Amino acid sequence: MRVLITGAAGFIGTALQRALIARGSLADADGTPRRIQELVLADRAEVPLVGDATCRRNVLRGDLAEPGFVSQLASLAPDSVFHLAASLTLETEADEPRAYRLHVEALRALIAGFGKPPRLVLASSIAVFGGKLPATVGDGLRAEPDTTYGTHKAIAELLLADYSRRGRVDARALRLPIVLIRDGAPSPAVSDRIAAIVREPLAGRDVVCGLHPDTRMPVASAQAVARALIAMHDLPADRLPHDRALNLPSLSTTVAEMVAALRRAAGDEAAARVRYEPDPALQRVIDSWPRAFTSDRASALGLHADPDVDAILAAYLDEKAAA
Repeated sequence: MRVLITGAAGFIGTALQRALIARGSLADADGTPRRIQELVLADRAEVPLVGDATCRRNVLRGDLAEPGFVSQLASLAPDSVFHLAASLTLETEADEPRAYRLHVEALRALIAGFGKPPRLVLASSIAVFGGKLPATVGDGLRAEPDTTYGTHKAIAELLLADYSRRGRVDARALRLPIVLIRDGAPSPAVSDRIAAIVREPLAGRDVVCGLHPDTRMPVASAQAVARALIAMHDLPADRLPHDRALNLPSLSTTVAEMVAALRRAAGDEAAARVRYEPDPALQRVIDSWPRAFTSDRASALGLHADPDVDAILAAYLDEKAAA
């Protein structure tokens, strides 16, 4: 079995690579477990190789916003695809044409270029929801995005549902919350600015938090996301909802609760490194997203939230130690 991961250099892609190597197999089109013989890891950035792989790893570097690279990936005719490649929320707002090529046109071109219909999992987002939201977003809420990024993800979901109906792909979309914790240098990504609240103090660095301490948001660990993406892949098509999209059940937490977990993990000195300085633009983005993210349908299918922020921090620290 050949498995393609786009956006493989990111921390979710890295967690997924590690999880797939540890697992060693995926369900094929008939639901039969098959050994992963090759992982194709595609990104425009350098892809780290993690885990003790027994399968072949083929690293391809290029930009999915460029048609030539899309054609190269499609020509590999993978059995399974995890489509994680995406532009950041703020980058999407700044350069919508390029983001559209990446989020929508590349996806359509990939499917058109595959020689056989693969099973494909799209990493979608809570950003498909917007407007006046209920306290908890569950199954059945209409997508009404407030950002260009969310609009592109909603378009991609509809595209995949239609192409699945036409038999050109067996697709499913998993809507992700804010995913923690990306390692490395800080970035302007909204999710990374959330992750920095705990990552930077754990590294002995001060951090400015632009959100109010009571700001509530849904979060998940990269490890929980990787497990959920694999579970979503292996689901038989007849167990998917009509739109083929599910919310990932997530932990609803506040900035203050994250800092409290940081204090329990690393002590008062680490927690004291968090300084609050309001950032209205960041606050508006977070406030436009759901506060809590649930799915009875996903829970019934075995997709579960992290138990608490302490568990997310522990998973992050364990993975750093293993690296």
